[in-house]
Formats: sequence, structure tokens, C-alpha cells
Amino acid sequence: MGLYDRDQVAKLLRQIGQADELLSAAYVDGSISSRSDNDSQLRALHKAKLLRPEEELGDYRLTSDLKRLLNKLLRHQSSYRQLTDMGKVMDALEDAGRDYEESYKAEQWDDAEHYLDQFDDLAYEARDSLNTSLDNMHYAISSQFGFVATLNAKVRENEKALAYAQKLLNELQQIEPEICYDWIFDAAPTEFARKVTGFVRWYRDALKRLAHVIDKMRQSLFRLRRQVKQANQLKGMARFLRQHPEYQLSEELPFSDNLPQALKLSPPLTTAGHPDVRSSAQEESLVAIVQHLRKLSQAAPEARGRDGVEVESEALEILGYISDWALDEVERYFEQALETPLSALAFWQQQQSRWLEQGWELPPQAWIELVFGYYCSLSIDLQRSLDLELEEALVDGTNNNFTYSNITVGFR
Repeated sequence: MGLYDRDQVAKLLRQIGQADELLSAAYVDGSISSRSDNDSQLRALHKAKLLRPEEELGDYRLTSDLKRLLNKLLRHQSSYRQLTDMGKVMDALEDAGRDYEESYKAEQWDDAEHYLDQFDDLAYEARDSLNTSLDNMHYAISSQFGFVATLNAKVRENEKALAYAQKLLNELQQIEPEICYDWIFDAAPTEFARKVTGFVRWYRDALKRLAHVIDKMRQSLFRLRRQVKQANQLKGMARFLRQHPEYQLSEELPFSDNLPQALKLSPPLTTAGHPDVRSSAQEESLVAIVQHLRKLSQAAPEARGRDGVEVESEALEILGYISDWALDEVERYFEQALETPLSALAFWQQQQSRWLEQGWELPPQAWIELVFGYYCSLSIDLQRSLDLELEEALVDGTNNNFTYSNITVGFR
């Protein structure tokens, strides 16, 4: 009934027995350094998840699982903590950091080394536990929860994973990782400060990674629900077709005499969109086309060294200034308004006879809008020097929209 057979268990125990001195040295001394004579064996123990790499390159420590087992067998329970939630992890780390500070200041080096190892084990176990959880969630998203077969089961697993991830993110966000910097006392060695700052940096990255996983879970849940909806629609269509056999299409329908000619199948095309280079019948024509194209590509060289020719034009055309009469009239209106306040509609009525003689025509509403647009195009200083009055009316059904029927401009 076990997940592993006897040979696998025996192989692991033999590997532990063959490396008894290395493992005992790593347990007692806290870490072990690789040398030329033990490098391959240390790599094998790391691959078997009995050792984990230290921050210093080439140094290894016992994994938390193996160290916990040895602590229990040797009745040495000082470094064992229940990591049920991140709050308890932070409390345990704070206690270990405070014990390390007191031992270090009292120059109790053995105790300080012990508490430093305890702090490192707790931090590593917390990182390993949360990283494993994030890896498992990411794998579930990537495989679309492939450990279950049906779409409904995938949706349920996705919903449960999303609820767990959101709850975990809420719990982690309740903790401010910056408080860990308070654990670094004034005389703290660089090794302890590096472990604390590394834990804070990992904590921030874990929050970002968890938020990214939650976004991916939401997208995955949306896709799965859409697939469930499409599957239900297809099942409903299949059920309807089984209940109504009159909608069953015959395989001979495209060739039926009662089918309109436009819906009948056409005979296959005899030509293709590309030449068949394997056909000997097309080979001669294809070779002739290629040779003809090669001849066309050999264009005659461009003649160079031609004499320059001076181009002169005696007939010079003088272009007159083309003015906009409407804009000129607007400027004339503002010139008169600077002398005395003038209504735009009154100016329009005064100029009608002259405009008609010139063949100009402009509706009054368009004229008023043109005057207002010209006023808006002026600089702020010019607008402040003019007094603008609008004859406006509130638009029905609105509370702040107006229409204006006339504009009066004057100089302040």
C-alpha cells in the first residue's frame, strides 16, 4: 500500500548509512563544506534531499525534515516549532533572534551559534513550505487541474484553490515584513543581518508571486466555466437532435435531385494553386517560365554621364492672397465691438445687403457659432479684456446644458 517499494527505502537508508560521518558532521557543526574528496558525495546527498545548500557556495546543511527527525530521536527538541501559520513563524523567528542577540552580547558563542542555526532553520522551513505551496498551485494552473478528469471537477478544484490562495494572501498581507529589520541589533554580525534581509526580500517576492498566481487562477476559472457552458450547450443540442430525428441530415443529401443546384457539391477542381514539381507533364512549361523570368531580370544598365539641362520659365504666375470672407467679417465685427458693445445678430442683419451683393450667404446660427469660436481662440488676456454676454436657454431634460441664440461683445 506504500508509495515506495522496499528497494527504494533500502537504497535511501544505505545512502544515509554510507554518509554517516558527513551527516553527523553537518548536524553537530551546523554545516559542512565541500572538498575535492567529498564533493560528489555531498551532491548525491543534496539530490536525495538530505542536504540543502547554504548561502556560501560549497557549504551544505541538513534539511529541516532530517534535522527534525534527528532532534526527535536524540530527544533534542529545542529547534522544533509548529509552523501552522505565518504569524507563529514570525513569533518563532523573533524569539530566536532575541535569544541570539542576548547570547551574542554576553559573548556566549556556542549558544549564539545554536540560536543562529535555529533562526536559519526556521526561516528556511518557512520559505520551503510556502514555495512548495506556490509551486503546487502554479503546476495545478498550468496543467488545468489535470489530476481530475471532468470539467465540473476542474471548476470545483479551481474554486477551492482560489479561495485558499486568497485567504493565504490576506493572512500574509496582515504582516509587515519591515518589522524584521528591528531584529538586527547594533553589534549584529553581517551573517545574521544577511539572513534577516534575505528573509524580508523573499517575503516581498512571495507576496508578488502569490498575487500573480491568484490572477492566473481567476483567468483559469473563467476559461473553465466557459468550457462548462459550451459543453452544456453541446449536450443540450445533442439531446434535442436525438429527440427530433427529423433534423438528422442524410449523407446522400448533397447528391439529392430535390436539392437546389446552388447547394449541390461541385466537382473537384482540376487545377491547383501551385505547380506540381513532381509532375513530368508540367515540367517543360515550368522550365520555360523560369527561363523567361531570368531573361527579364537581366535589365539593361542605366545610362550615365548625361549632360545637365537648365530649366527656365519666363511665364511666372503671381498668386494672389486668398482670404476667407467670413473670417474677415468676424474680425470687422470685433473691431466695432471694441468701440461700443455690439450684438452679433444685429451686425449680421446690418451686413445682409452688402453680403448679398457680394454673393455671400451665411445662416445666423452659423454666424453666431463662428463668432463664439473666434472668441474662444483668443488668448486668455484678450478674453479677459472683453465682456461676453450670451442669450441662452436651458435645454429641456438637462440641468446644466444651454443653447444660445445671440452674443453681445463689448470692451471692458
